[in-house]
Amino acid sequence: MSAYQTRNHVSQQPAPEFSLLDLAGNRVSLSAYRHKKVLLHFWATWCGVCRAELPSLRSLQRSLGPDEVLLTIVEDSDDAEAVRRFAREHELEYPVLLGTDAVRRAYRVRSFPTNYYVNGDGSIRTSTVGLSTRFGMSLHLFRTESD
Repeated sequence: MSAYQTRNHVSQQPAPEFSLLDLAGNRVSLSAYRHKKVLLHFWATWCGVCRAELPSLRSLQRSLGPDEVLLTIVEDSDDAEAVRRFAREHELEYPVLLGTDAVRRAYRVRSFPTNYYVNGDGSIRTSTVGLSTRFGMSLHLFRTESD
């Protein structure tokens, strides 16, 4: 099922660069995390599966090593204040970036949640769609080595 869900994803190539605003209004770019393993987590506040993953993401964020980064990119960025409220209410401790249509298209995100695992060289190693556990996300990050 996973192979089918990710068949059109960007893979085994440089991750598309982006520069997005976080909830505090700061600009964040993927290239700022070069030489780190990055989990790009695409999600939406209205997505039930995404909500079910919140505890796993919180736990993952707390367990990340110095060479690992979690960046979440939210779909419903047209209402930044609503996303800020959601982040406060759910005590999100990890970076939430306001997604754009261009970034979603560049990563070929068609459903939520979608995860991309990027190695320290900036190349996409793998991707997943659907519910993930903290263990599963940690394992994918661990396996996200440079060539």
